[in-house]
Amino acid sequence: MMMALQHWTWEKDDSGIVTLAIAVDGKSVNVLTKAVFAEMETLLTMIEGDDTITGLMLISGKPGFVYGADIREFEELEDEAAVGGLLEKVHGLFSRFAALPFPTVAGIDGYALGGGFELALICDKLVATASPKTMVGFPEVKLGLMPGYGGTGRAWARVGSAAVLDMMLTGRMVAAAEAKEIGLIDELAEVTDTDGLTAAMRDVLAGLAGEKPAPKSIEDNAAEAVAEARSSHLKRLRPDHTPAPFAIIDHVEAHAGDAVAMAEGEKDIFPALMKSPASDGLRRLFHLQDMVRKDAKGDSGISRVHVIGAGVMGGDIAAVAAMRGFEVTLYDLAGEVVDKAIDRARVLFERRLKTPEKINAAMDRLIADSAGKGVAEADLIIEAVSENPAIKQKVFAEVEAASRPDAILATNTSAIPLEQIATAIQSPERLIGLHFFNPVPVLPLVEVIWSEQSDQDMISRAMRFAGALGKMPIRCKSAPGFLVNRALLPYILKGIEAMLEGEDPDRIDEALVDFGMPMGPVELADQIGLDVTHDASVPLGMPDAVAAALKEKINAGQLGRKSGSGFYEWEEKRAIRPRASYDGAELNDLARRLLAPMVEQCRLAVDEGVVDSDDHADAGMIFGTGFPGFRGGPLHCRNRGEI
Repeated sequence: MMMALQHWTWEKDDSGIVTLAIAVDGKSVNVLTKAVFAEMETLLTMIEGDDTITGLMLISGKPGFVYGADIREFEELEDEAAVGGLLEKVHGLFSRFAALPFPTVAGIDGYALGGGFELALICDKLVATASPKTMVGFPEVKLGLMPGYGGTGRAWARVGSAAVLDMMLTGRMVAAAEAKEIGLIDELAEVTDTDGLTAAMRDVLAGLAGEKPAPKSIEDNAAEAVAEARSSHLKRLRPDHTPAPFAIIDHVEAHAGDAVAMAEGEKDIFPALMKSPASDGLRRLFHLQDMVRKDAKGDSGISRVHVIGAGVMGGDIAAVAAMRGFEVTLYDLAGEVVDKAIDRARVLFERRLKTPEKINAAMDRLIADSAGKGVAEADLIIEAVSENPAIKQKVFAEVEAASRPDAILATNTSAIPLEQIATAIQSPERLIGLHFFNPVPVLPLVEVIWSEQSDQDMISRAMRFAGALGKMPIRCKSAPGFLVNRALLPYILKGIEAMLEGEDPDRIDEALVDFGMPMGPVELADQIGLDVTHDASVPLGMPDAVAAALKEKINAGQLGRKSGSGFYEWEEKRAIRPRASYDGAELNDLARRLLAPMVEQCRLAVDEGVVDSDDHADAGMIFGTGFPGFRGGPLHCRNRGEI
């Protein structure tokens, strides 16, 4: 008698067709675990010994199909040999399944991703529902990995080199209709429930009449696909930073033409990728993203937003909120500034929303409010005026009197403590911070600032509001510089100080680019604006020599990129510098030295309760400053001995 199963169910009908359903116990969705594979082995042994079976249907007993492998189980494996051992076991199971002497059909309704899609691919035929929620794909590259359960070869056998490279290198999810068009799946079922899906699967089995289908014949120009992939995907990447894309292309190039060899070849590559520092950092990034999204999940109770200040920041905050479905009123003392903001918003909507219906609906939600009447009806009021405490205090004193007593009052300040602004209002518990980063439509981080006076329910609602905007919000205690400026500015100032002490600025910036930052600290100061860098650094303190150098540049009108000249000359939005090659070990030492203040300030921010944990500090720096995701964050780097 077969052992009791926790993660699978099976039944055989009178015609000999087995329905095998995966329903992983203790999980809200299906993921592939060692326990799932152990039971799969038991099932396979039983199925292989039953000569009355005429066909098999593989479905999910939970919402979705299978979301992938349990990545945390992989992380628990001690070394490459242990990873290789697990792959060997799974490859063996999947090969046995694929070799069953009768036809097999997988039915996909919902997500079949990573290892989950690899599980589906071991079946002879794939049927997917036409639901917009049905997606297939290989997202492993986002974790610094590639498919490891034979999926590269089995997918290649269906669609060829170009399509399989696109899937693996982008990590994108492929909708069911596209998957059918390119040959990833065989049938698209216009059904809405499991019964309809299994009926469509039975039709496919009936058409096979008990016979395994012949292998597909595909036309494949592997050399052209590989060359295109290298050109399109590797230009800005480095194998020492993110080795997975390079390994994926090399893998397809080596094995195109032989699906079995391609599948087997994964076992030579995946273990090293899994244990690489890049995958460690990217898997941490995945967990950080998941953590932040969970913190921002839920209904904020906010539907009407009023924004005061229609400059670049305020106008873009209003536009993003309207684009995401909120009704937004936008006010500024200068009416022409509001008009310009709404014109910018239309450009954003046209780029992001595409269809006239969606564009016009978003424009209807964004309302120019020259009289400021929107304050009275707003659930959330966001101030985005100049970074001057007196002006902000005046704004909030007026807003408090005109707004509903339950409306949240939020300032977009980048540095001014909430306590200072709150002295102007009668109900300081209503005041919070929503610090967006420029450009608002692009950068994901929002620092949600709280003080000891803040209503924590309003903070939670603000977190959920930021989540509804598609942002990554981090709770930060009101303190000089909050998290990002507190940690970023000392790093920038350290770079300027090193330059003033005689270090070549190009070498400084190349050291940090070599580390993985989008640009180095000297160029970043120019990019931000030397006046902004100076003013934002005043509350935090800066070396006298750096303050003097910044003042000298400011007084000369040399503000950086926006004036065409700063520490560098700028041309067409690009700093003119040599971008020379330097000794790698020396660059690494220089980068470690310059990043030390950032790491120390992140540590202090955690110790002082400015952010909740190392995880939140690292998330804030990745999402807010461009700290390289493949390194997992400043504190993670410190723990790994990289800084």
